[in-house]
Amino acid sequence: MATDMRAVFYLGPEQIQLRQVPIPAPKEGELLVCVRAATTCGTDVKTFRRGHPKFPPPFIFGHEFGGDIVEVGKGVKNFKPGMRVTSNVFAECGECFFCKKGQGNLCENLVYNFGAFAEYNIIPASIVRLNTFEIPAHVSYAQAAVLEPLVTVVHGQKLIAIQPGETVAIIGAGGPISLMHQQLARLAGASKIICVGHSEKRLEISRQLGASETINSNNQDVVSSIQALTGGYGADVVIECAGNKLAWEAAVDSVRKGGRVLWFGGLPGGTKIELDAGRIHYGEIKLIGIHGGNAQEAREAFDLITSSAINVDPLLSGVLPLEQVEYALRKMINGEVVKMIIDPFLA
Repeated sequence: MATDMRAVFYLGPEQIQLRQVPIPAPKEGELLVCVRAATTCGTDVKTFRRGHPKFPPPFIFGHEFGGDIVEVGKGVKNFKPGMRVTSNVFAECGECFFCKKGQGNLCENLVYNFGAFAEYNIIPASIVRLNTFEIPAHVSYAQAAVLEPLVTVVHGQKLIAIQPGETVAIIGAGGPISLMHQQLARLAGASKIICVGHSEKRLEISRQLGASETINSNNQDVVSSIQALTGGYGADVVIECAGNKLAWEAAVDSVRKGGRVLWFGGLPGGTKIELDAGRIHYGEIKLIGIHGGNAQEAREAFDLITSSAINVDPLLSGVLPLEQVEYALRKMINGEVVKMIIDPFLA
């Protein structure tokens, strides 16, 4: 095996660079994985644009991947070289205040695994123990790489608890997160799913996956359109996936009295939003934030992929080499693709 590898480093807002660096050696409990597919996601886009609060640059970019184990660290059990694996991006400690309350996704000692846009990647020991899975033969590396965002969607779906027969509106439709929410909402028994977005190309994917109605926010008013489709009441559940201030506010205006809003798309720290306090208070509207998911939800997400209960193929828009990570992210920003597959060994 070679001693050096190519890796894409994040240097600062809209600055990434392909570098040659030594291949790391796995420490106790760790795995060294040869990355066969890494997928781009909304977090990568946000990091590319403004950085990541937990990772000062420079660092190796990317966090969704599937690959082959090359070397195992001392003490590793249940994994061996040659196995095809994927993992969640973090794992909880199990011992802190939040873990003891069953909220491992809010763990004070989360260990992260960034570094997927590279030829090789180290999976940290705690993630190996809790959140690393062997990929079955019928699942591709790229399909398995979708695990991480699906974990967060599984967690979000538990928080809003969609009931059979309910109407669900998804703002920011056609992106990877929204398409997974759309499928899980259908599995939960939603009778009507209204998808709102500004890219006609992406809205078409929502329609292909069974959206009851679509609203193009470029030429339709979001709130009045949702009200018109719900008898003037608003949706039972509104899931915000766009990650901007206007979408957060529109989500609250689009839900019915007694309904639930899931603010999924994150906003920069310090962002302030304007809401009608009277409507929220007297309308008994539940406003729900979200962060990540726990080890149990990682297993549930992996099972959804391997059982084909959720179809991740429409999320995968094509394959590009490491040299074109920035190009892939800009295609996502422009709404031209859902997710791109990065193949580190593509010539």
